Amino acid sequence: MPNVKVENVRSDINVTPLVDVVLVLLIIFMVVTPMLQKGPPVQLPTASDPPKKPEDKSQILIAVTAQGRFIESKTPMNDAEFASRLAEEFLRNKNASIVIKGDARLPYGDVKKTMLKVKETGFEQVGLISQKQE
Repeated sequence: MPNVKVENVRSDINVTPLVDVVLVLLIIFMVVTPMLQKGPPVQLPTASDPPKKPEDKSQILIAVTAQGRFIESKTPMNDAEFASRLAEEFLRNKNASIVIKGDARLPYGDVKKTMLKVKETGFEQVGLISQKQE
């Protein structure tokens, strides 16, 4: 048998590829996270301790901004379109819960009008989205 010289083998873990992968994943999540928000961008009102309720499939999101009202879309609706679309959603699912995402820069009356319209349509569960005060 020939004389084979065995060099010292390092059994240490090379963490450089691991760090590279983690940094790439971090960048991907930082880019994708803002795109996960439903509806138009809204500056949410703050609350000291808002209750946490998980999102479910029967939830309908209504956004109220200075441009108008939106029902799970990116195009604003006037009052007649909003009322007809809301009635259509009520006929589809009477037990759906409505979540209103109102812009904090709007007067409270604009958001309240939307809440009253939702209640007039017949929906029982209406909630507001807010973010935790820091």
